[in-house]
Amino acid sequence: MPNTSMNACPVARAAHLIGDEWILLILRELFKRSHKFDELQKATTAATNILTNRLKRMMEAGIVIKLPYQERPVRYKYRLTEAGLALLPLALEMMRYGENWLPCAFPSPLVIRHIDCGQITKPGQTCSACGEPLTVKTLRMEDNPEFTKQLQTA
Repeated sequence: MPNTSMNACPVARAAHLIGDEWILLILRELFKRSHKFDELQKATTAATNILTNRLKRMMEAGIVIKLPYQERPVRYKYRLTEAGLALLPLALEMMRYGENWLPCAFPSPLVIRHIDCGQITKPGQTCSACGEPLTVKTLRMEDNPEFTKQLQTA
C-alpha cells in the first residue's frame, strides 16, 4: 500500500488482501470445503502458478494453513484459519450483492443450505427461511443442480 493513510484504513488493508478475484474464488471453494490443490484448481479454473501464488499470499496473511495429507508423494490440503473463517460474512454479503445487483443469465453455481432448518437460503447474515443467523457452523455451500443443468444445455 502506497501511503500512511491507506495503511491506516482497515477497508484498504482488507481490500489489499482479499480484493483479488482469484482469492475470492479460492475462499468460496474453501467455504464449500474443497481443500486439495487439484480440487481448488478445477473449481476456480486458476492456472497452477496463479493458484500457487494466491495460496501463498493467503498463508502469509494467516487466513489459510497448509497441511500434509499424503506422504509419498507429499500432497497438501488447505484449511481456513480462524481469520479465514471470519471472512464468511463478507463472502455471504458479496454473494447477496451479486445476486441482487449484478444479474446473470445463469443461476448461481452454488446454493446455501441452513443446516439448522434444512432449507436453502438466500445469501446474507440470516436464513431467509427461518430468520436464524448463518454461521460457518450452521451453513453448508452446495453445488446448485440448476446451474449444472443449465450449463449442460448451454
